[in-house]
Amino acid sequence: MNKAALNPNLEQLKVDFLYHFGLSSADDLRGMFGDTKHVAMMGSADRAYTFAQKLHDQLGDPIQYFGKMPELQFGKLGKVMEHIWNLLSVNLGYPVPIGKTERYSMYKVGDTISVSHGMGQPSHSILLHEVTKMLHYAGATDFKYYRLGTSGGVGVEPGTVVVADKGLAPSGRAEYVIDVLGEPVTLETDFDPDLAQYILGVRGNIEAVLGSTMSADDFYTVQARLDGAFCMITPEEKQNYLQKLHGLGTRNIEMEAAAFGAFCKKMGIPAACMCVALLNRLEGDQVTSTPEQLGAFSDNPQQLLIQYIASTRQGQKVA
Repeated sequence: MNKAALNPNLEQLKVDFLYHFGLSSADDLRGMFGDTKHVAMMGSADRAYTFAQKLHDQLGDPIQYFGKMPELQFGKLGKVMEHIWNLLSVNLGYPVPIGKTERYSMYKVGDTISVSHGMGQPSHSILLHEVTKMLHYAGATDFKYYRLGTSGGVGVEPGTVVVADKGLAPSGRAEYVIDVLGEPVTLETDFDPDLAQYILGVRGNIEAVLGSTMSADDFYTVQARLDGAFCMITPEEKQNYLQKLHGLGTRNIEMEAAAFGAFCKKMGIPAACMCVALLNRLEGDQVTSTPEQLGAFSDNPQQLLIQYIASTRQGQKVA
């Protein structure tokens, strides 16, 4: 991380409350997260849990839990039982979330954080700010960020993982625009090219391609779908738009990559975005795959990241 990009106002805070995690800079963040090297982010809490479980089962990484036994006082029996249950779960090899879970669910397995970010760029942006501050207070170094998710493919077959070279706005431009004091500020959205190539180099039997990822602040209208509650375009206009995006190098559409790329580039954090296509949007809007197929598709980006993490530990030289 580029320390020069870090907000200097943080130095004036006696305690920084990481509200959405239920943690603060007064906690032992160094002991909890100081060894973090990988932060895997995905939309749903279920996926974050599943990925944490796979890290433990496939790489043998230990599941970590930092809860403390509450004082045995009247009215706290429920908290005591919850703590005991969490300890039992960890000992049996099941991940337990750290901190609050109202907005995000975060797990620590070995040197990796697996955390949900919700749906859309605003939700993901909040997480990015707080997890980055958390790692700063923890003294973590040389860590990388990854987003794992699902998407609509643009000219790629279902099951294909798109490793993004950059995030695109719906205009097709490689930019993410935020408002600062009511004025628009444009940020660059390029992902780390060396990291992307390294990940592609360890893909093995997983179908994966390099391409741009368009991000929309909406699932239906902004993504040029014809199946929303209302529709403002014709089928011909939809097809022309998607063909235009494809011609610009776009290979999938989702709802977080541009903001993710912009944040990581500004903060100097190496990052990769790996989203599997659930369908080819050039052929339709509805996801028609079976639950079994969708489960296999969703597993692809997770397995790709696990293969990458394993390869870095083995010191493999990847072409």
